[in-house]
Order: sequence, then structure tokens, then C-alpha cells
Amino acid sequence: MFGRVVFDPCISMPLIIGIGAIMSVLIVAGYFAGARAAGRLRRGILTLIRLCALAVMLVILARPMALKPQEEVAQRPVFCVLADSSASMNTKDIGQASRYETMIKALADDKSGLVGQLENDYDLRFYSFDKDFRHTSLQQLSSKTRTDGEETHIASALMNLARSNPGKKLRSVLLLSDGRSNEIDSLASVRSVGRYFRSMNVPVWSVPLGTSVEAKDVYITARLGSNFVFVDQPASVHVTLVGTGYADWNAKVNLYREDKYVTSSQVNLRNGAGNVTFPIREERRGVIQYRVEVEPLVGESDLHNNERSLIARVIDERTRVLVVEARPHWDSKFLLRALRADTNVEVTSIFHINRRKTFAVVERISEDNVFTKTVAPGIQMPRTRDELFKYDCIFLGKDIQQAFTSSELKLMRDYLTDRGGSIVFFRGKPYSDRSPELAGIEPVEWAAETLKDVRFELTVQGKSNPIFNYDPHDRTSDVIIRELPSMTSVTKVINEKSLAVVLAQTKAGRMDREVATVAYQRYGKGKVMSIGASGLWQWGFLPGDLQEYDDVYGRFWGQMIRWLVSDSEFLPGQDISFVIDKNNCKPGDTVHIGVRAKLVDRSQYKPWVELIAPDGTKTRLTPQLERDNASIYVARYAPEQQGEYKATLHNNIGQPEQDTLRFTVYHDSIETRYVSADREFLDQLSHTTGGESLELAELGTLPEKVRVFEKLSCVRSKPQDIWDRLSVFGVLVSLLGVEWFIRRASGLV
Repeated sequence: MFGRVVFDPCISMPLIIGIGAIMSVLIVAGYFAGARAAGRLRRGILTLIRLCALAVMLVILARPMALKPQEEVAQRPVFCVLADSSASMNTKDIGQASRYETMIKALADDKSGLVGQLENDYDLRFYSFDKDFRHTSLQQLSSKTRTDGEETHIASALMNLARSNPGKKLRSVLLLSDGRSNEIDSLASVRSVGRYFRSMNVPVWSVPLGTSVEAKDVYITARLGSNFVFVDQPASVHVTLVGTGYADWNAKVNLYREDKYVTSSQVNLRNGAGNVTFPIREERRGVIQYRVEVEPLVGESDLHNNERSLIARVIDERTRVLVVEARPHWDSKFLLRALRADTNVEVTSIFHINRRKTFAVVERISEDNVFTKTVAPGIQMPRTRDELFKYDCIFLGKDIQQAFTSSELKLMRDYLTDRGGSIVFFRGKPYSDRSPELAGIEPVEWAAETLKDVRFELTVQGKSNPIFNYDPHDRTSDVIIRELPSMTSVTKVINEKSLAVVLAQTKAGRMDREVATVAYQRYGKGKVMSIGASGLWQWGFLPGDLQEYDDVYGRFWGQMIRWLVSDSEFLPGQDISFVIDKNNCKPGDTVHIGVRAKLVDRSQYKPWVELIAPDGTKTRLTPQLERDNASIYVARYAPEQQGEYKATLHNNIGQPEQDTLRFTVYHDSIETRYVSADREFLDQLSHTTGGESLELAELGTLPEKVRVFEKLSCVRSKPQDIWDRLSVFGVLVSLLGVEWFIRRASGLV
């Protein structure tokens, strides 16, 4: 019935033996010295029964286990190949080929017969990864010559692989990568994953690709302190230098405005990196080009990344914002704190207590000192068209139908269609019961249920929207949002309206249905935005380990306001406004080029845009009239080249006849900055799992190494407890029961 029996004691075996010896002496002494009322025979029987019961309990403490033969898995074992598809794999440091091309060539090499040998013994599966994890095939991997993943998450990819192949099927993993992992705390994450794979007896065999020697180079990035620059107010250009091979060197950085030299600064590359900030100030509105360049250092290998252009949009009007709240909350408190910290926003906040009582405060910026705000109480709720039209943007909280009458709420439509204003429902559904006036302008239809403790994720449109531009943080906006505190609740949405654009969404239910969380739509000349999340205030009150993101909350609201109001401006004497939704973006981002026209014959108006790429290539774009807004024409363009683009609008009627915009396109992925292979990282991962780190030339030996590993580590028998059975406890209870009856019959109880 049982194979060989082994013991796995709960405590040390000598201690169990010692306890048994002491208890045996006490039992014998107890019965023969203290139980004289019973006869000698009965005392002997009681002593024997008690010693037998003690023996059973000692055996249980020793935890006996029987070794049973291990059951074989009926299914074919799985062998997984995990291929790195991040941008650093484009590095050409293995002869004339890139790391990715070398990897594909090694996998497809008929001479080594690697794939064929593995397919004979295993269910061979291919996966690729960068920031994301995906199932693929060797044919799909071979069809590409370049990779474009913005980050490398090795630990996350391995965990996803384990989840995709549950049970006992997964036998081995081949990881082909340069080891340049840039996920959060990558070393600790990969150690944890390594231990997990070791516990499953699944080795990871890694093949490091690329050299670990960095080429000598200096890489420059730059950004403006904010998306907008205000006339006669201080602004800044923040420059970051990353140098490899130049630790503790000094580099000279020059600043140019419209290609004219402005100033310079020396930057020390302490530990290979350095920063400098240039103050700037503009006297009039417009679009200004700034350029920063680092002078070449001795022996520098690549001079193409030594300069960076950026476009500053200068505006001269401060934004008037109205915040109305009938049910105050932490979200409204922290929103007001963020808006009041913005010196270019004039905030009027009105808290509705009841129809007879409101509390209103306006904070006006002094003309003499833009950094001083004066408080003027006594402002009333806007009840007329003229009072409402004074504001550029209106934020509405909860129970708004209590603060305005039905006729006053209807003015909101006029505010959008005629004034071209913007409305933000910053706490989800703004009314508790029904409000046809507000429901008619919302971009979504609300449900009654809410989701608790969830995070939202950016959509493709959200990732490219300036609202979520949080440069210069090394991580992308969607990664930053995943690290920030989750929302306390998100109001479910029944559906989005046909013209709504969803910027962020939350997954709900077992089917992970995507629910719109941040969405907007154009309404007449204006825009309406709904934010269905409660708990955003936590982004403004971060714990110590997230302090690097302490600017995100304020920038979220400030950039939202400026984006909402930015494309409705006409310069004096103009019938046509030429606007762009972003002046600085990444390759592949969609740039929306807009033409807003007033007082022109739309049947005759035929605008077109000439776009000049950094290499001089010209592209003709024809803006199309937006179906949801009859006053704006939009052309969409996804730039691929890095550098500065120039867009020229040509008007056949109206003023001006021509107008020009510029925007820059650069890829600031950390993948392109640090590209040296990390062989030690991969070697540690393989060692932790029980695998081995191999050179490319050794890849053909992998099948034999896997067979040897499986032979040595194969568990042919599995220990199983044999003490936790009814029969064992039945014997113990029976012995103690018999002892009790004999003691009772002998008058010892």
C-alpha cells in the first residue's frame, strides 16, 4: 500500500524522543506509585495502554510520510521561447546586424536544428515582450527587422508566461534578450520571479544579446516648464544630459531662440548625468522656437542626438474659471487648491448651501504683482447669459440641479454653442436624479452603480492628449498613472455618445468590459468633459515613495484647462485661426491640425496645409470639416521622423492668407538612452531558476542541457502524509477510551 516511509517531524526528533522518555517515566511512576487502589495486573494494563497512546501521539509529532510514485502528466510538456522586442534590440553591436536580427537568425538557423529538436520533444510556443506580453510565432518574429517597444519588463513577461501556461505542463523557458530591463525595481522583481520559477522546477535558459560596453556618447533632452508660456511671465527650459563614458566630465550647453544665440551653461555629468534650467520670458503672444545643443565631447560616437528643438506657445490672457459645488468633498477641496496655485488662472468658487444661502469667493490676480492673489467675497451665482459668459471654463460638482433652475441650466447650452466655453463635470454625474438640460450635453450616459478601488488606463487618444503629458518623468504617462493611488470609486457608464472621445477607461466585471472614465465631446463651439472618478484628490496628497510625482495632480488640471480653451482663439483682425493640439510629441503620435473659421463663406472656403518634414519632404494635407462642429476643419498626421516640422496654412478666402505653425517630434524612450547589454542580470535570473546563461554559439547545445536538467531534477516519488487518517485517530481514541473505562471500574475516576 505504501512505499518507503520517511519522517518530517514538526519539531526536532531528539526533542520528541526526550519528551517521550520523560512522559513514559511519569506514566509508570504515576500508576505504580499513586494508583495502589487497583490491583497489580490492572495497573500494568493501564500503564501499557497509556504508553501505547503516548507512542501514537509521538508518531504523529514525527509526521510519517510515504513516498508514492509521481504521476506522469498525460499532456505534452511545453517549452516556451521568450523574445525581447524592445527598442534597445535595434542596437547594432553584433557585427553589422542588430541584436534582434541576430536573435532571429539564431532561431531560424537550420544547421543547429534547435527549433526542430525542441518541437520533437515539446509543445514549442513563442512569445514576445517589451512593456507588453504577447503570443506570437517564429514566422511573425521573422517578418520584422526592427522593434519599437518603449520599455522592457522582463519580470512581468515571465509572470505572464507562467499564467499563460498553468499546471504541470511548463518545463523550460528560453529567454533571448539584452537584459536591459527598466521596469520599477527590476532587480528585486526578477529575483522574486526567479524564486517562483525555481519553486515550479522550471529553469530559465537565457541568451544575452549585445555587448556590455557602452559607446561614448552624450544624449540631450529638453522640455518647457509647462505646455504654455504666458506673456511677461517667467518660464523655463529644462535640459537633461545623459552621458555614457563621460562620468564627471563637463559639457557646455547652448540655448538659441529662433536660431539666435541666447546664453550658455556648463553642466557636470556627475555619475553620467546632469541637468540645467534656462529662464526665459516672452513679451508678446505667438509661437517661438527654442533650441538647445551640447557641444561635442572628445571621442563622442554620435553627434545626431546633441541638439533638441522645442516650440513654446505664448499666450497673453489669464483663464477665468468658475467652480460650482453643492456637495463639498475632498475632490473639490484639492481641485481648488491646485487651481489657486496656478498664477495664470482666476478662480471663482461657489458653494451652494441652499437656495437662500451660497458661499462664493473669487481670487483675482493683481495687475501689479501676478504672484499675489486677493480675495473678494460676495460674488453671486451666475444667473444670466452675460454673467455666465464671463468665464472661459466651468467646473461642476455634485447636485448641480439644486444650485441652478431649469432655465438657468439651459443657458449652459448657449454657453457652449455661442460663447465656445468649456464645461467639466469633475465628479462624475452632476445631478442626483434627472436633469435633461445637463444630460443633453454630457458625452456619456451614467449608470447607477459604481466600481470601488480601481485604476483607469489611458486609451490611444489619451496617451497623445496634452492633458496627460507629464514630461520630464522617465516613465510614460500611462505607467505613471498605474503607479498613482487608485480611485475610491468610478461611476459606471451605460454607453458613450456617438461624438464622445474616450481618453481613459476602467475595466469592469468578470469580462473586463471597458468603461469610460475620462471622456469629452465637442458641443457647438465648445467642449464638455466628464470625469467619472472619485478620489483623484489622492494624487495631490502622495506618500513619500511617490513624491517624484507631486506635480502630476496640478499639471493634470492646469493642462486640461488650457487644452480646453486653447483652440478657440482668434488674433485681432483674423477670420481664421490656425491651431495644433500639441507642439512637442513622439514619433507615431497623431497630431491634430485645426483650422477654425468665422464669418467666411464655407461653401467657398477650401483650406489646405503644406507640411515640411525635417528632411525637407513636403506633404499636402486637406483639413475636413468636423461633423460635430461646423466651425472647425481638422487634418490628422502621424509623424515618424524626428526633428522639427513646419505646417503652412493656405487660405483661398479670409484673413490671414497664410499662417504657419511648427512642432517637434522626438523619441525620449529610456530604451534609446541606455542600450548596453546586462549579462549579469540575465545570469543571475538563470542561476536563481536552476537554468544557465548561454552564449549564442552554445544555443545548439540547449536541448541536451534541458534533458540533463530534467533527468537530474525529476521527482519520481512524492511524499504523502499517512498519519492524518481516521484509523490512526480511531486507535488513539480507542486506547484512551479503554483506559478510562478500566480506571472507572477500578475506582480511579
